[in-house]
Formats: sequence, structure tokens, C-alpha cells
Amino acid sequence: MLPTRELAGTGVKTSAIGFGCAGLFLIPERNVRRLALDAAYDAGLRHFDVAPMYGLGLAEAELAPFLSRRRADVTVTTKFGIEPTAAGRAIARVQRPVRAFLAKRPAIGEEMKAAAEGPHSGAVGRLIYASSGYHRQSAQRSLERSLRTLKTDYIDIFLLHDPTGGVITEAPNLVEYLEDQRRLGRIRCWGVTGPPAELPDVINILGKAAVAQFRDDIFAPSITDGQLSDRAAITYGALAQALPLIRRFLAESPEASRVWSERLGIDLADAASLAKMLLAAALRRNLAGPVLFSSTRPERAQVAAEAAILSAQMSDTELAKISEFAVAVRRACAEMIGTA
Repeated sequence: MLPTRELAGTGVKTSAIGFGCAGLFLIPERNVRRLALDAAYDAGLRHFDVAPMYGLGLAEAELAPFLSRRRADVTVTTKFGIEPTAAGRAIARVQRPVRAFLAKRPAIGEEMKAAAEGPHSGAVGRLIYASSGYHRQSAQRSLERSLRTLKTDYIDIFLLHDPTGGVITEAPNLVEYLEDQRRLGRIRCWGVTGPPAELPDVINILGKAAVAQFRDDIFAPSITDGQLSDRAAITYGALAQALPLIRRFLAESPEASRVWSERLGIDLADAASLAKMLLAAALRRNLAGPVLFSSTRPERAQVAAEAAILSAQMSDTELAKISEFAVAVRRACAEMIGTA
């Protein structure tokens, strides 16, 4: 049984590790996508994070059959404020050949990957995504559509999706609507996801937002302490940027790899052990809610589950050593991450 986390002040309790569906459609075959969801559940993950923009509009529908068989056992986050455009939805219908094309053209693939951040991520992002706004009407339309698409009577966590690049109009009316839906039981709690540096200001505007979701890894400072300490927190991105950077550092510094492996007590050359360590550290940094994990390889869900167990056993001394390791990597790879 995996450790659980309660989102403070919300009554929502779920597994310490959750599964992020943002990259689900990087898996071209539907049966493998379903296998990835099943593997996450079988490993003990009970929280699933999705949004209308994921899979260029297809991810919520993809999650629905999985959810229908397990609704009482799992929690679900979905969002509002960013949606695929007509062009994005057209591309969604031919994702498999498009992804095959991009796999042969890495430069274009990287541009598309950056565009997946939303309409504020360049020309391609604006082509395939649009902001539907952050107001009462947008929230209502999106909630009704997500409830239908996911085939559920309620959403556990309903988030404003990256409003830092847009304008929250008529905030009191928006908050009134979200609070009404919470009292009706159609959402269990609500909040905001976006860049950590900008979240506190957005949450101050909204006032009653109970949940903050943001990127966090060993190279980025956490904001779970201080400004957002009275709110539940969901973090993601523990592996996305840190893992390739550390792998490069280890490949270019064999002696450093040996020294740090001994000091940390793990084989850093083993990809699963390294990922497990990073996820465990992320769980220790965020005690206010789950940490999201995502992978295109179903077998890696078990690594995430083992990280949750490891985090419960990790001492402050071990966590401090991991922080020291991050500093060493940061210094050695200053040019790659743009800072000394």
C-alpha cells in the first residue's frame, strides 16, 4: 500500500504519487496508453491529472473508460482556461502519423514540445491552443464539458490552467461559481496551476483557492513553504528536466559518478535508481499533496511506487545529501541551465 497525502483543508485524500496524463498521447497505440493507466493503478497510484488541452483535446475521453471502472478508488484533477484550437483538434485526429513524422525531425519535435506548454509558448503554441478565459462562463462551460467527457458526476480538483499569462476577469463572480460548485459536490476543491514565481499573486487575487499546482525539481526552489504553506500543493516535473541533465553530468564525469554513488548509497548509473531518488526527494519537498509522475513506459509506474515508499524512509540527512548533489551538478553544468 502506497503512502497517502491529504490535501490540507479540502477533505481530499489520495496516493502520494499521482499519474500525469499530459504526455499520454506520446504513446501512439491506444492499447499501450490503456496499459500505462492500468499499470499506474496496479502499482498503487490513485490520482490522475488531466486537462482539456492534453492530447489536443482527446485525453479526457481517453481517461473516461479507465475512470468508470474505478471512480470510487481514484481522484482526478482537470482544468479550465486553455483549450485546443480547431487546428489543434484537426491535428489530434492524425496524431499517430504526425508523431512519426516528428520522430524523424528532432528540431521540429522540440518546437512542438515547447508549444505543448500552451498558447503563450510561441507561434506554434498559438496555432494549436487558445485561452478560453478565466471567468465564470469559461469555468462553467469547461466543467460541464469535462463532466460529460470524463463520464463522472464530480471532479475532485478543478484548476485554473496557467492563468498567469491571461487575465482573470470578474474574479469575485468566478470564485462565487467555483464555491457554489464545491458546495453542490460537483467539484471537491479548486485552485490554480502555473509557474511557481507567479502563483502567489494569482492566488491572492482569487482568495479562496485551496490548491496550488506547480513544477518542482531539485534545481528549482520549492514554494511549499512560506507563501503557500496554508494551501494544499501538487507538484510535477521532478524528472523532466533534472533527469537528462544529471545523466549528462554523470556521463561526462565518471569519477564524480562513482563518488556520488558511494555518498548517496545508490548506483547513479542505474536509470531506475536515479529516477526513484529524484521522485523520493520531490515527495519529501512536498508534504502538502501528491507528486505527479508521467512516463510512456508502463513498467516505470512501479519505480514511482517504490519512490513513494522510499520517501517515507528517507532521513533529513539523506535529503540534505541529495541537495548537495544537486548543487554539484548545477555548478558543473552551469552553461546548460543558464546559471552559475
